[in-house]
Amino acid sequence: MSLMISTGAFPPSGTQELGFVYGTSCLSRNFARDMTATVRNATVGGELKTYSDMMSEGVELAKERMLEMASTLGADGVYAVHIATPQVAGGAAEVIMYGTAFRKI
Repeated sequence: MSLMISTGAFPPSGTQELGFVYGTSCLSRNFARDMTATVRNATVGGELKTYSDMMSEGVELAKERMLEMASTLGADGVYAVHIATPQVAGGAAEVIMYGTAFRKI
């Protein structure tokens, strides 16, 4: 099961709503890489690849966990998928992905 739909306030046609599902991840920065990124940001600018990679990893983990939760409900997919990235602590990034699980009928 890997179908994710980001739009829709109602379940897809021909499906049964199973309930709310979510996945989270919380990653912290590597101190040495953080120092390198800080120096780069202060001197030459550009993309902070370390942070981009960390966020990509966090999104993937949150997605896998949400789909795993949906799978335990017997879902065929998740609709109304949303993602949030609140900051829980300095130097850490949390990613929350959530939506509504559904099953084809």
